[in-house]
Order: sequence, then C-alpha cells, then structure tokens
Amino acid sequence: MSEIFFSDLVSTLNSDKKCRVAVPLANDDACAYAICHAVKTGILQATLIGDPEQIKVMYGDIAHHDQVRIIDEREEKKACAMAVREVREGRCDILMKGLVATSTLLKAVLNSNEGLRKNPILSHLTFFEFPGKPGLRILTDAAMCIAPDEDTMAKEIDNAVEAYSMFVDQPPRVAILAANEKVSEKVPSTVLAEKVAKTLADRKNMIVEGPISFDLAVSQESVQIKKYKGKIQGDADIFVVPRIDTGNAFYKALQYYVKAPMGGLVYGASCPVVLTSRADDNNTKFYSLLLGMILWQRSISRESSNQNKN
Repeated sequence: MSEIFFSDLVSTLNSDKKCRVAVPLANDDACAYAICHAVKTGILQATLIGDPEQIKVMYGDIAHHDQVRIIDEREEKKACAMAVREVREGRCDILMKGLVATSTLLKAVLNSNEGLRKNPILSHLTFFEFPGKPGLRILTDAAMCIAPDEDTMAKEIDNAVEAYSMFVDQPPRVAILAANEKVSEKVPSTVLAEKVAKTLADRKNMIVEGPISFDLAVSQESVQIKKYKGKIQGDADIFVVPRIDTGNAFYKALQYYVKAPMGGLVYGASCPVVLTSRADDNNTKFYSLLLGMILWQRSISRESSNQNKN
C-alpha cells in the first residue's frame, strides 16, 4: 500500500477496464463535480438519468461528451429502478446517488426480484486517512445502521473487512468503540462490543478488540499511560461505532476539524453504491467515486482469479 493512500487512488485504477456509472436524478450538484472530473480524466463512462435540460446546464460540455449517456426519467422511484436495471443488465458497473433519497435508492437495490443484493446487509463505509498518519482507515457506520444489534454489527464488520482486503493484504485491526474498556450493564455499548468481539475472536482475517475507547485505538501514548494490554495498541485500521449518532459525529469531526482525506459509499450490494453530500468538499466527492470504481474493478479481478483457481 502507498504511504499516502488517497493521493495515489487514480494511479491504482486499471486503465484497461473503464468503469461505467449509473446516476438516478443526476441533476445534483453533489455528484456533478465528481462525474465531470472523472469523465474529463478519461477514467469513467456515465449514464445520467433525470431531466436532460437540467443535466445539460449543470454538466456543461460533459453532458455532450461521447462517454456520457443521458436518459430522460424525472420520477424518483422510476429513476432509481432504472439505474439499478442498468447495472443488473450489464450496461453499467456501479451506482452513484443523485438527487434522490438514500432510502429510495436502497429499496431499489434491495428489491428481491430486480435488485442487487449480495451480502446479508448493506452498510456505510467511510474510507479516511489521519493527517500525519498515512494509511487507509475505515469507519462504520455513519449513515445507515442506526443501532445495530450483535448480529448486525458482526455483519457490518464483515463488510468493512471485505472492503479493506481489496486494498491491504493483511488482517485489519478492528476496534469496537465504547466509552471505556470495562464491561458494564450501565453502558450498553460495552456489553455489545464484548459480545461481538467474542463472536469474531477466532476469525483469521481480522484482529478484533472491544470494548475499546477511541484514544486507545489511535494513540500509542495513551496506551502507554494507561498500561493497556489489549490486541490493539493505538493502531486500529477499522473503527466500529455502537450507534449512528457516534458514527455521524466521528465523520463530521474528520470532515470539519481534522480535514481528513475521505470518501464514503454503501457496501454489500453486488456493486458499490457511491454516496456524496452537498456538504462534502470536491475531493471527498471525487474520492468517493474513485473508491467505488476501484472496489468494482478489484472485486471483478478477485472473482476471476477465484474462478481460475477452481
């Protein structure tokens, strides 16, 4: 892995396998920058679903690019179903959320007859890098799983570990966060973390610690001061939060205070689902799209490799 994860993202794309994205209601400022930049860079083909006139105004010259296709469909549910169909029928490879509700898009993705379900659950992954501490980290979940139970949290971790393995060839250190390391019924997050950590303790593809406080997950100095003897010594790779409230605050602290390079998407469908917000800066929007493209390319390569082995 590169010392600086995000700065090398474009160079890790396979230029011989151009990715195709479908965007329902693409007349959306939050995704237009990323789409335009990727098409200009020559790494993306885009199917933009929505109001053609609005799209042409918003995307400018890119709306007329030979790598861009525009489909006229202005109703939210129909646009989401159409975008999912583009992927399912092989005309596109990944999804990117446009001017639609996340719940509407995910309902189309999870449709039992016409969707893109793969893993047991879908969860949101924030890929980020601490300034001054290069290397990929993942936060789950800042946007989808509101208050996971033991089974849901274990599946969130499976998604995060699977995604992490697409970039790093070693078992990640997974920190299940709580206020402290002492398990107490008065602090439900500590009880949950202990149960999940025990459930996953024998997994060979991850190192799990929980409950563990944030300082011990990120700071070797705190580990030394507190004489902490756990499996994670200030070097966590994946951070798992007990509730969406914690994840959302974590995400926004990275965004507004730490100014961390980051990108986010929903993972667990048969293709990545790229999510961006108007509040995200342009780099975050572009990184989110790039992550979706790379994850798609590497999952295809992994499937092909496994088939060849069999």
